[in-house]
Amino acid sequence: MTFDIHQLDGIDSYSSQAEKALEEYQDALLEQFSNSPEGQARLQADPEMGFWAAQLIYYGYSYIGVTLPQMTAGYVDEIVTELFPRKISLSSPDDADDAIPELVAFWEYLKREYKLPNANSVLKFLREIEPDFKSIMNDPSRFGMAKSFFMMGQEAGFDMTNEEELNAFMHLYNAAVLAQPEGLSDPYSGLPSSPSSRKAKPKRKKRRKMTKAARRRNRRKRK
Repeated sequence: MTFDIHQLDGIDSYSSQAEKALEEYQDALLEQFSNSPEGQARLQADPEMGFWAAQLIYYGYSYIGVTLPQMTAGYVDEIVTELFPRKISLSSPDDADDAIPELVAFWEYLKREYKLPNANSVLKFLREIEPDFKSIMNDPSRFGMAKSFFMMGQEAGFDMTNEEELNAFMHLYNAAVLAQPEGLSDPYSGLPSSPSSRKAKPKRKKRRKMTKAARRRNRRKRK
């Protein structure tokens, strides 16, 4: 059965059915993409492919109010260079390396399969931004408050995708704020590391876990 690329166009992103419709849309379209020639070629380079395309769909629809058929290069620029670095936390700076190649493959698929009118301009933008994207994603000046907190916990050795460890870091952070001498502005400087940080950890966590954690956070934001 042919996938309807326009099925989100008539659903208000703040309506009661939006969350379920968005999740079903993401899952169905990404399955189609993964089975396409473009997706299959990308899967050989990145077996965890799908995270960045899902985030592009999510942030476009939920934050800007545009669906894939409505996305211009300008909207993609806003998502990729403003929302991604502000909102998306990485397990490693190198996790940014797969983002633009995946999005290029995704838009090449959308161009071929759905003839989206803005595909050429979006692809041009993505190829131009690729050399700078890693530094953009890892620039602390671009981080939002939630991402900054997430990254602090991660640097202290906590698995911030695990609810128990996230809460443990939150308690430590709050305690450090309360114990902070007046006039100091960096409570993080006095935080202890997580016991698990003493053990060697894989440099790169599975992106599937990142996707699930991001989806949980996104659901909480929309309630």
